[in-house]
Amino acid sequence: MRWIGFCWLLVLLGGCTQIDQPPPTANQFAIYIFDQEAVPGLGRTTDTAWPVLQALPLNQSAFTVTEQLLLNYHWSTQTITFTNPWGQTSMDAPSYMWGGDGAFVVVYNGQRLFGGKVVMEGSPRRFDYPAMALSQEFILMRNPELQGKLVYSFHSHSSVMYDTESQFLAADPAIAEAVKNHLRQLGKLVE
Repeated sequence: MRWIGFCWLLVLLGGCTQIDQPPPTANQFAIYIFDQEAVPGLGRTTDTAWPVLQALPLNQSAFTVTEQLLLNYHWSTQTITFTNPWGQTSMDAPSYMWGGDGAFVVVYNGQRLFGGKVVMEGSPRRFDYPAMALSQEFILMRNPELQGKLVYSFHSHSSVMYDTESQFLAADPAIAEAVKNHLRQLGKLVE
């Protein structure tokens, strides 16, 4: 009983961590996107890029794709669709979201799973680590249902043309399955 009274006193004075923490299911899955100021360079290989992305404070991200913004995750093509908070087209979004100068980190339950560079699908690449590519279909607005949304796909490494992927890029299959099940429970998984 004393603990409850003490916590209420702390809440009034500035907070009690047991009460202030969000529920454990809030934003278990998120994609943190950084601009060039936070990540001036990643180098050309995973050996140079991943240590930089692992050390970045997540609170320095310029934008975060939260579970609330995520509309769906298409598992077989490793494509995500989320609400575009800046407007109707990719040109309404800041350049770090499409211009090749952004970086990303995918996080699940506080663990960084993979990360890399944010690029446009048709842009040239000179690096060998994961990419989060803005869909060509979205850029050309071939589908009017995509207005007000952003569509990206994850790729394991750079290439001239990004083919659709079929596997989640986290190294541990158990974690990939946990992410898949979590997205399924949220109703955001397309299988």
